[in-house]
Amino acid sequence: MFDKKIIFIFFLIIFSLKFFDAVVANSGVLKNLCYAFMGIAVMISVPHFFKSKGGFILPIQILCVSILFSIFMAKFSWGQELSYAATTIPYLIWFTFFYLLYAKVPISKIENIVLIYGVIYMLLFLFQFTHTSVVYFGQHAEFVEDRGVVRVGFPGAGVFFLSCFIAVNKVTNLKTNMKYLWLAYAIIGLVINILQVTRQAIFLMLIVYLFHFLSSIKLVYKVVTVAIFVIAAYAFFNIETPISKGLVEQQKQDVSAGGDYIRIRAADYFLTQFTPTDLGKVFGNGLYNNNSSYGKTVVALSDNYGFFLSDIGLVELYILFGIFAVIAYIMIFYKSFTIPLPKDYYYLKYYLWLLLVTCLTSDSIISTNFLITTVIVLYCYQYLYEIGKISRSHVAQISAINQ
Repeated sequence: MFDKKIIFIFFLIIFSLKFFDAVVANSGVLKNLCYAFMGIAVMISVPHFFKSKGGFILPIQILCVSILFSIFMAKFSWGQELSYAATTIPYLIWFTFFYLLYAKVPISKIENIVLIYGVIYMLLFLFQFTHTSVVYFGQHAEFVEDRGVVRVGFPGAGVFFLSCFIAVNKVTNLKTNMKYLWLAYAIIGLVINILQVTRQAIFLMLIVYLFHFLSSIKLVYKVVTVAIFVIAAYAFFNIETPISKGLVEQQKQDVSAGGDYIRIRAADYFLTQFTPTDLGKVFGNGLYNNNSSYGKTVVALSDNYGFFLSDIGLVELYILFGIFAVIAYIMIFYKSFTIPLPKDYYYLKYYLWLLLVTCLTSDSIISTNFLITTVIVLYCYQYLYEIGKISRSHVAQISAINQ
């Protein structure tokens, strides 16, 4: 008999990702179904909003309130009609954190769901990568050659990265031959990542893999692993392949741009000139709909000047949801370093640290491609925190009795 909570989470992920942002889910019945499911998920989560405290509860509550309040800020600052409020529904998925905490779904079940979606992600990416003449997934008008390859930045990367980090964790924590299956999973994930030619994502995945393996092996193996890593990196960037040449050339262009680097110019503009009201500088401007005058302004900035909000992560979070949302994320990142985890669940830290490192140069902390995965990661982290708190309290009680 299937557990209703497990089924709920399974569908929550795919509807939140809008079927990996499939073109067929961007309009019509399928789009309405996605929004309806997310809306219902948010509504059943709201009653549990104040039932817990400690750990990550406060920053997530701050994020929920900031996003909800931003609906009215879009009206106040830009005159965007409240009828466009449905644009905010995918971001209100933060509220489902509180339902998950109430439901107390076992982490092992969530791991299995994420790993399944990781496989689906890889298969769909390979399909799109080998059929680039037609856009099946994402918001691209077409796929173009970039950095030596037809670049396919596949939507839904959050669940992909988390699944790879889970696989890496299982490689070192399992004692059976199953660890070789998880090693293959992690390696295939790395290859998929490289094929998307996003420098930061490739570098971070390699660093996470290297850090994880080095922390769990003897010194002699650490030296060998580092040597292999250095040799492989040197070979990759010195062998004349289209991908390696493309990555190197892009890096040279970005370094030579210096202060004129487009992300720096975009961040400066949005921070100093974009927000029209003083209240908006505190509480944000809200989410925009492309059909409103607010949305048309944002689109014009990207089309005419190359100023994309999605390229300046933390600044985008501030512009849309205000200073309190930024503070909430700072709290989350801080707690990811201070709240301990059993080694079997280090993948939760790896995922949050991925968001931390990319929060200035991508939209990973705000994109719906990552958001549901972030909610799930924080639920698992909070679940473990509360179990640990109960355990520590129990130990303290026994100690007091013994004294």
